[in-house]
Amino acid sequence: MRKIKLITDSTADLSNELIEKYNIAVIPLTVTIAGHPYLDGIELTTNRMFELIEETGEMPRSSAPAPTLFHDTFKKYIDEDYDIIFTGIAGSMSGTLNVAKMMAKSFPEGRIHFVDSENLSSGIALLLINADRMIKEGKTVEEVVAGMKDVRERIRSQFIVETIDYLYRGGRMTSAKFILGKALRAHPYIVVANGKMDSAELPKGKIKKALKFQLKMFEKHLEEGIDTSTVFITSSGVLGDEHAEYYLEEISKLVPPENIILQKAGCVISAHCGEGTIGILYVRNVKNELLN
Repeated sequence: MRKIKLITDSTADLSNELIEKYNIAVIPLTVTIAGHPYLDGIELTTNRMFELIEETGEMPRSSAPAPTLFHDTFKKYIDEDYDIIFTGIAGSMSGTLNVAKMMAKSFPEGRIHFVDSENLSSGIALLLINADRMIKEGKTVEEVVAGMKDVRERIRSQFIVETIDYLYRGGRMTSAKFILGKALRAHPYIVVANGKMDSAELPKGKIKKALKFQLKMFEKHLEEGIDTSTVFITSSGVLGDEHAEYYLEEISKLVPPENIILQKAGCVISAHCGEGTIGILYVRNVKNELLN
């Protein structure tokens, strides 16, 4: 049985520590600002991206990795006699998965396997961590792929957005909703389910109220049953740090602190959600849906 290599893209928002711990190869997407392309997480940090947005007044555009990056990465591990599993940002949110599949046609059939994460950010990371566990248990590549598809259905990715400006400027919110949201001082509660990202609630007023709403959802799901071995607190930019510390203090009362991972969102994810966005992500015991 061949060794199995996990490959993902930069929207998984993996820290260098997690990349090394789980031996995951990461292929970067491209972020373009004011006509200048940068490799996500390699040539551009999230904090610098926010500075460039302020300096130029332009919103970043993200694009799938160059096909050659996929080809060269796949070839490296095929040549080392690995079977490959690739999972990255949801196919419904980006063309990245299609580019990867196109490049896989250059290699022998059955050597490269794909799992559409139907997710983003640390939701992908949770899928990868569970895949690594199955690999270490000695499962075949087919068994790991099947297990990942089961876990995928139960991942809870949810975020509170600090400011709706980025959703609007990035074309993910209509002018009418933007004006209303600003008037209400809204902080959308975003949930990813079935490959789609949508607002499940619209807490109004101070950000603290919205943060407490998301925490209560976590507490509800904890009572219903979740995998407490890995809980991500993922934030964007400097503004997200304070929110992350608040969640770390509160969630540490509920699950073992050593099982909580503080994570920073990369450029691609941050460009769409904005600075100060904060999420709590974990695997549930039941299928995850937008409104449950």
